[in-house]
Amino acid sequence: MQQKESYDVLRLIEHGQICYISSENVQGRTLARYLKYHPVMEKKELFLLLKAIAEQLELIHRCRGNPCYQYVNPYSIILAEDGRVYFLDMKAETNRKQIVFMQRRDVREYFLPPEENYYQNASKELDIYGLGKTFQYILASSETEPHLNRWEEHRLQNMISKTMGTKGSYYQSVSELQKQIPKWKEKVNKESSKDKGKYRWKIGITLFFAVVAAGYILIQQRKNVPDGIIKEQQKATRNANTELHTDSQENEKRDEEYLELALAYFLNVGNLEKSRICLNELTNKELAENLNMLIGAYEKQECPEDVTKYKRSLAYLEKVWEKRSKVSEEKKKQELQCLIRGYGLLDDEDSVEKVLELVKQGMQTDYLNDSVKKEMLEYQAAACEKKKSEEEAAKIYTEILEMEQQDGNREMLYKKIAQLYEATGRRDMAMDICIQGIGELKESQELKLMHIRSMCAEPSVSREECAMKIKEYVRDDGQLPDQEEFKKLQKEYAIKVEGEEVWVGR
Repeated sequence: MQQKESYDVLRLIEHGQICYISSENVQGRTLARYLKYHPVMEKKELFLLLKAIAEQLELIHRCRGNPCYQYVNPYSIILAEDGRVYFLDMKAETNRKQIVFMQRRDVREYFLPPEENYYQNASKELDIYGLGKTFQYILASSETEPHLNRWEEHRLQNMISKTMGTKGSYYQSVSELQKQIPKWKEKVNKESSKDKGKYRWKIGITLFFAVVAAGYILIQQRKNVPDGIIKEQQKATRNANTELHTDSQENEKRDEEYLELALAYFLNVGNLEKSRICLNELTNKELAENLNMLIGAYEKQECPEDVTKYKRSLAYLEKVWEKRSKVSEEKKKQELQCLIRGYGLLDDEDSVEKVLELVKQGMQTDYLNDSVKKEMLEYQAAACEKKKSEEEAAKIYTEILEMEQQDGNREMLYKKIAQLYEATGRRDMAMDICIQGIGELKESQELKLMHIRSMCAEPSVSREECAMKIKEYVRDDGQLPDQEEFKKLQKEYAIKVEGEEVWVGR
């Protein structure tokens, strides 16, 4: 059930060319929550929503002193019960919880540029970037009825790309962006269909005239027709070829837009279904097929049965993207992320070395945010494990541990690192890692059991020291002796527990 709450929001009052800010309390829900319960919206509603959000931000920028909002994302935008759109009043103490939420890493990394780690800076450029990412979030979280036509998708994608400067240009103001938001037309689908027909007719008629013109020239040349007429026909042929070349360029441009969107869904949003939908729109079907194979394998987290075909797909992507990756650092990161995910599913020596090479390149790219860096390190550590370089893998997992914030994931990392050091014979390091993890995660039974096993297996640790540590763990956690792993340890090392007393026999 939707949760309606009370929020203190900015009330923007226009007076001539100046806007004044006041505050009021409204009932409603955040944009993120609204989208959760409204996965499908009418196309008209979508366009009006985008327009209303942009208008509110533009008014903020017009206010006295030309302020910036700073926190532009779906969690700071409120949809009131009356349908109006507002921005949260970030100075209101009642909204403190929302500010804390927006400082979470997963929120920051998605709605801020890679070079911005926190919501510390404020500028119109950052507001516009956040607006573009918010629009991208809306499109990724909802479906429209009727569906967006190709022109509308192209228009919106161009607009979003420009907010992030991915095309080398930026919006100077929100008002520039507002003009690019598609307008709702009742007959848009019918007209779109007509446009498609016109486009196909145009290509068909162009090809027809090109063939006719070429044939006519040959015939007339044989009849010794005057040079002037022949030149005219040759000119017509050149014009036809030029038009076809222009159409080809348009296809390439359109393909790049859909590819950008597909990669954004795959790498950033994690919506593989929408990524495939975008790939299906590519005129370059070979590229679409090979990238779809990679995405399918990644989704299942296993290499396809036809390993040879899969490797050919990866080699193809690497080759065709070589030129594209030189255009910008962002495109290079996209290429590397895709290939790392692809080769990371293979276990052969060449593929493992390929992952290590790609990760090395990735770590040298500019503006590498924490989530992408963490993912690359995870693939690097896994590759080292496949190479049986356990100690190197342990060091990389330690670096990942410094970046991880979730307790459950941190516990798994502590266990992984301890196991890897154990495998290399570095039992001293394994015990140190266990102690560090237990100090942080005091309720972790698994780490305590791992520490007990390492101590009991280490000849240099006295049986009395083992008994004292087990006694401490049992005193802190009375349920520890009931664990199956503890019972196994009792049999292996003759551990005896009676009340508060503990003995280790061997």
